[in-house]
Amino acid sequence: MSVVLRDLPAARRGTWTFLHGGARRTCHVYLDTDVDATLMRDARTASDGRIGYVSMVVKAAADVVADYPDARALLQGGALRPRLAVTPGVSAKVLLDKTVDGQRCVVSGTVPDAGAKSTEQIQAVVDTYKDAPVDDAGPYRQMLKLQRMPLPLSRLVYRAALRDPVKRAALQGTFSVTSVGREPVRAIYPMISGTLGFGIGRIVDTPVARAGDVVIAPLFTLSLAFDHRVLDGALASEVLGRVKDRLESWKQD
Repeated sequence: MSVVLRDLPAARRGTWTFLHGGARRTCHVYLDTDVDATLMRDARTASDGRIGYVSMVVKAAADVVADYPDARALLQGGALRPRLAVTPGVSAKVLLDKTVDGQRCVVSGTVPDAGAKSTEQIQAVVDTYKDAPVDDAGPYRQMLKLQRMPLPLSRLVYRAALRDPVKRAALQGTFSVTSVGREPVRAIYPMISGTLGFGIGRIVDTPVARAGDVVIAPLFTLSLAFDHRVLDGALASEVLGRVKDRLESWKQD
């Protein structure tokens, strides 16, 4: 049998551009922690399922990252003169699974000023991207323009946009959040082109120790990818630990 060769599907070009335009230049380090989602699950039930776990993580992470200017920094410039740019506000990029022209692919939406929004407001933005078709009229129109360019050109355009800190934050967020919670996968360790990226695994009822007793609690793995050129492990660990604490003591805002 002969090998079948075909062009990279157009719907996959966004991922190709993301990887070759920025993510492969980042020095990734990964951390993870288990999160007890008991109060998060209670809040989701109280909202009749309207508030999703992704939006809760976006809210908790935005509140924490807002307190750490170093975690909000974006690396700019080349090897001869690296600089850190701290943009005002905190925005979040949320990764979503879509099928475009029969091809399953990842698309993204940005929640601007996530730190200033309530969880309900964040969910409304996320729902806009979840419900929108991938067409020339909706929120994915810029992504489609990039996909239709020749691959070398799309890479150049993407990298040019990353040179402007404000455009970069609008394009890729101050941090990103991706989830594999719908599948029986415990953890995901994302690629990032920014400074921070959180990954959400599936919530699983798990035996845990509380006050000397073993109880069953809903746990999930929350991972953090960070750019080691911008942050060291101690600060990144502190950020992840504070996000975990906020999620485990969840209070609806």
